[in-house]
Amino acid sequence: MSTRPENNALPAGLRRAALAVALLAPAALALPLAPAASAAAPAKAPRPALTVHVSPHGKDTGTGTAARPFKTLAHARDHVRSVRKRVHGDIRVELADGTYRLDRTLTLDARDSGADGTTVTWAAAPGAHPVISGGERITGWQPADGDGKVFKAPIGDLQARQLYVDGAPQTRARTENEWPGGWQKTKTGYTFTDDSLTHLKRPSDLEVVSSWGWKLMRCPVESVNDHTMTMRRPCWNNANLQEGQEITTPTWLENAREFVDTPGEWYIDHAAGEVYYYPKQGQDLDRAEVTVPTVQDLVDLNGTASAPVRDVSFDGLTFSYSTWLEPSSDEGHIEGQAGFRMVGEDNPDFDSTRLHWKKTPGAVNTSFTKNVSFTGNTFTHLGAVGLNLNTGSQGTEIIGNVFRQISATGIQVGGVDYYRDAHPTDTRDIVRDTTVSNNVVTRTADQYRGSLGILAGYTDHTAITHNKVYDLPYSGISVGWGWGLTDKGGNPSYVNNGKVPVATTPTTSRNTVVSYNDIGDIMKNQADGGAVYTLGANPGGRVSDNYVHGVPEHAYGAVYHDEMSRGWTNTNNAFCGVTYQWMLMNHGIENNASGNFTDNAGYAVQGGSFDNTVRNNTKVGGCAQLPASIVKQAGLEPAYRHLDPGPAVTDRTAPTRPGAPEATTGFPTVADLSWTASKDDKGVTGYSVYRDGRLVSASGSTEVRIPGLKQDTTYRFQVRARDAAGNESPYSATTVVRTPKGEDLALRHPATASSDSEGNVPAKAVDGDPGTRWAQGLGLPDPSWLQVDLGASYDVNGAITTFEKSKGYRYRVEVSPDEVHWKPLVDRTGADTTEATDYARAGTPVTGRYVRLTLTGTSGNGGSVFDFQVYGTKAKVTDRTAPTAPKTLTAKVLLPGSLQLDWQGATDDKGVTSYVVSQDGKRVAVTGDTTLRIDGLKPGTRYAFTVTARDEALNTSPPSPETVVTTPADTNLALHKEATASSDSEGNVPAKAVDGDNGTRWAQGLGLPDPSWLQVDLGTSTPVSAVVTTFEKSGGYRYRVEYSADGKDWSAFADRTDEPTTTQTDSALAAQPVEARYLRLTVTGSSGNGGSIHEIRAYGGF
Repeated sequence: MSTRPENNALPAGLRRAALAVALLAPAALALPLAPAASAAAPAKAPRPALTVHVSPHGKDTGTGTAARPFKTLAHARDHVRSVRKRVHGDIRVELADGTYRLDRTLTLDARDSGADGTTVTWAAAPGAHPVISGGERITGWQPADGDGKVFKAPIGDLQARQLYVDGAPQTRARTENEWPGGWQKTKTGYTFTDDSLTHLKRPSDLEVVSSWGWKLMRCPVESVNDHTMTMRRPCWNNANLQEGQEITTPTWLENAREFVDTPGEWYIDHAAGEVYYYPKQGQDLDRAEVTVPTVQDLVDLNGTASAPVRDVSFDGLTFSYSTWLEPSSDEGHIEGQAGFRMVGEDNPDFDSTRLHWKKTPGAVNTSFTKNVSFTGNTFTHLGAVGLNLNTGSQGTEIIGNVFRQISATGIQVGGVDYYRDAHPTDTRDIVRDTTVSNNVVTRTADQYRGSLGILAGYTDHTAITHNKVYDLPYSGISVGWGWGLTDKGGNPSYVNNGKVPVATTPTTSRNTVVSYNDIGDIMKNQADGGAVYTLGANPGGRVSDNYVHGVPEHAYGAVYHDEMSRGWTNTNNAFCGVTYQWMLMNHGIENNASGNFTDNAGYAVQGGSFDNTVRNNTKVGGCAQLPASIVKQAGLEPAYRHLDPGPAVTDRTAPTRPGAPEATTGFPTVADLSWTASKDDKGVTGYSVYRDGRLVSASGSTEVRIPGLKQDTTYRFQVRARDAAGNESPYSATTVVRTPKGEDLALRHPATASSDSEGNVPAKAVDGDPGTRWAQGLGLPDPSWLQVDLGASYDVNGAITTFEKSKGYRYRVEVSPDEVHWKPLVDRTGADTTEATDYARAGTPVTGRYVRLTLTGTSGNGGSVFDFQVYGTKAKVTDRTAPTAPKTLTAKVLLPGSLQLDWQGATDDKGVTSYVVSQDGKRVAVTGDTTLRIDGLKPGTRYAFTVTARDEALNTSPPSPETVVTTPADTNLALHKEATASSDSEGNVPAKAVDGDNGTRWAQGLGLPDPSWLQVDLGTSTPVSAVVTTFEKSGGYRYRVEYSADGKDWSAFADRTDEPTTTQTDSALAAQPVEARYLRLTVTGSSGNGGSIHEIRAYGGF
C-alpha cells in the first residue's frame, strides 16, 4: 500500500493540470487528481492519493472533501468508480464517526478495485469508530397489558430473528431447556401431553429447537391441533434423514407471545405487525435504542473469475446488525455439520443431500477477489456468519479484527462444494493464500450453536495464527471437509462412497497452518468436536504452538482429527484443563503428534486409523507446569493485545537460574535428567527442558526423562524455571550428554503372538514404524502375549513398550533361552500404566534369546502395541556341544484330527532344556517334555514327524528318526442318531446336537435350573474312546459323560465337574475304549447360561 498524505495538497507545478481534469469531471469531483497524460509534469514526481470523505451528517450533493463529505457509502463508491482511472495512486474512502445505516447491500465489483498495484481502502477516519449497520430502530413502545411488564411497538411487515437493546442481544421468547410435555415423535411431527400448548394464539409462529451431538436443529411448526404438532416441510423430512442423528424431542420451544415471561425476552406478531418486549430492570424504552436487523449482506465483494475484485482493504470499521431469515422459512435450519444445511424437497436419504448442503452467508462476503484485506475491524451483532470468503477468494488478509456476538460462524474461509471448491476445473476458483491472524473470536455461534469460531473448508495455504478464540458453544477452529469421500479414491468405509463421485485427484485442501492460537472455553453446549477439528486429507497441514485450555469431556478430543484426516503434524502445543483427552484420531491416516505438552495424557487412535504416530509427548502435573514459552507466545501478539487485554499481570519477577542438569542414560535412546531447584518470590511452578536449543520436555519437579534420542550421539541440555505468572528464569548452564551405544534388539526380528486382528500382525510391533501396531484378536479376553526371537542369546536388561492407549495396561516381560523356560525381566502387573510408553529396566540382566511381553490387563481395550523395543548386550556362549538325537518317536491317535507323540529323551553334557517338534519338515511346537499332543490335523491324511533336542545354549541335536502316521477318517458315531434330553426350548431340540451342523444347537428349557442332560443312542454297542462337545459359550460349563449298554445302568466315562470349561470345544478321552450303546452328557453347571450344545461327537477305538 502506498503511503500518501491524507490531505489534498499538490505540488504547485501540478495544480494547473489537475484543474484542467477537474473541469472535465462530474460536478461531485472537486478533489485534485493526478495530471492527465497530456499535461506536462516532472517525470519522477510522486503520484498523489485521493481521499474521499464520508459522514453520516454529510450530503451526497457534496464534493467528498473533509469540509463537504458525502453521506452514503453507495454514493462514495460510485464517486470512486467515476474517478478511479484518473487517480494514479491509492484511494482512501474515509468514514467519519457515526452510524451508516444501510437499506440494501453495499456491493463492490471489479470497478471498485485498486488499479496497477494501488489499493482502495475503506477506513475509519483518525480517532473515529464508524459503524456500518443494517439495523432499524424500533420506537413507539406502549404497555402491552395491564401489569405493565411487557411492552409492544408497531413493526409493520418487518421480520427479524434478533433484537438488540442498547447494543446487547436479547432472547427470542422461549421455554426452558428440556421442556416437559410427554413428547412423542410421529411421521409428521410430535404428540404431547402439555395442555398449555393447545392454547397458543399463533402456534404456526412456533419453532422447535432440538440439540443433538454436534448439531442444534431448528424446525418451524405448521400447526397445533389438540395435542398434535405438525411440522413444516421440507424441514421435518430433512431433519429425519441422518440415521442415528435425527431430530429428537424439543430441547426448547421458541417464538410465542405466551413465552414472553422473563425480562429480556421478545416476540414478533407478524399477523398484527407488532413486536413485544419484556424490559430488563433499568431499561427505559423511551430512551433505549432498540434495534432489529433488516439487511442480510452488509457488504459484498462480487468479482468474477475473469474480473475479480482486487486490492481493496477495510480498516477500522464496525459491521453490525445484519439479518438472516432463511431459518424462518419452511427449510428451517437442519445442519449436516458446522452450519452447512440440508435443504430441498423430497430428499430420499441422507447421502442424497451431501452434494447440496447450503452454506450460511456472511454479513460481509467475498467472491472472486484478490488481495483483499480486513484489518482492525469489528464484526458484531450479526445474524449469520461474520466474514465469509466464497469461491475464488485469493490472497485475503484478515488481521487484527474482533468477531463477537455473531449468530453463526465468526470467520468462514472457503466453501465445501464438490465441484467448485474441492475439485475445481479452473484454478481461479480455488480459495488460497489466506491469512487469519491476531483476531479475537468470541461468543460466535450464539444462535446456531453447531457453528464455529473459525472454519476453513477446501482451501490451499490458509494460515490461522495468533488468534484468541474462546467462549464458544461448539468447536474453535475447524479445517477441511468431506469425511474422505471427496479425497482421491474416496472413502471405502462408506457404501457407494456415500453417493459422492469417487475423485481421481486430490482436493484443493493443503498446507493449512493452525499455529500460535489461544483457544479456550469451548464446547459449552454441543458435543463431538474440539478446539481444533479436522476432516479429510490436508497434506502439509500443521497444528503447532497453540495454547488450548478449558476443554470439557464431550469435546472428545482437544485436537480432533476426524474421518480420513490425513497428513497433519501436531507439535509444540500446550493443553491445560482438558477433561477427556488431548488428542483423538478417528479414521485418521498418516498423522503425527509428538513434542506436545498436556496435563491430561489421555488420547485415542480409533479403529480404522493407520500409519499415525503419537509419541514423545509430555504429561505435566498441572497447567502452571506447561512451558511458559508456548503459553506466552500463543494468542494475540503484543501489538494486538489491546483488542482483548485479559487480566493484568502483577508478578514480573522471574525465578532464579536452575542448576546445570545431571544426566544418566540407562537406555541408548533415553536420558534421565535432574538439577538443582530454582527459587522464586511467589514459588516455582515448573521447568522447561531444552535439547540443542529446542524445547523437548517440561516437569513440575527437578527431574525428567527425555526419550527419542539416538544411540551414540552427543546432546546439549539446558533447563529454565517458570512461575505461575509465566515469568521464566535464565537458562541453566549447558550439560553435554553422549548416549551409549546400543541397538533395539527386537527391531525387525521374527515376532509371534497369541493372536492378531485386522492386519495388525506381530511384526508391526517390531518394524520400527511408530504408526503401525500389533493387536490381539478382536473380542478375545485378557491375557494376550507378543514374543520376539532375538536371533541369538543376549543379556537382556530392559524393554520399552509403546501401547496403543495412553494408560490402563498391566504387563510383564520374560526372557527365555528356549521358549520353554521363562525368567522374569520385569513385572508391571500390580498397577496400570499411566502413559503410552512404559520403560522397564531390570536390576540384573536376564540371559536368553526369546523375549515375551504378556498383557495381563488392558482395561477392556485388548492387547495392542505400537512398538516393542528390547535392549541388552550379547551373551557369552561357552557351550558348543549339542545333545544326542531323541529316539523311539511314537504316535498315538486320540481323535481323527489329534495325535499324541512320545519319544525317548536325549542326553547333553549341560542338560537338555527343550525339544522342537517338526511336522512334514516344518517346526510346529517346542516343549520341555518328551510327550506332546498335536491338534488341528486333517482326518485321513498322512503326516511325518521328527524331534530335535536343544540345550540352554540352543545347541541342537540331529533329528530323531522320522515317524509316519495316517490319521483315521472322521467317523462320528453320534451323527444323526436318536437324541433325547431333559428339556428343550424355542425349537432347539436334541436332534440339533447330532446333525453335524455347528450352526444349530440343543438348548434346555428356558429358565430351568441346572442340571440338564442330553442322551444319544448310538444304535448298537460299539467301542467308544472319545467324546467331543461343542458348547454354545466359549467357557463356563461343568459336566460329566456317562455310558451304558442298556440305557439303565450307567458308568463314568469322563468327569469335568470340578472346573469350568475354558474353551468352546472340550474333548473327553478314555484311557481305554469302552463298549457303549448309550452316551449321556450331564451339564451340572452352566454359569447361568443353561445347558446348550451345538454338537456332540463320539469316536470309536483307534
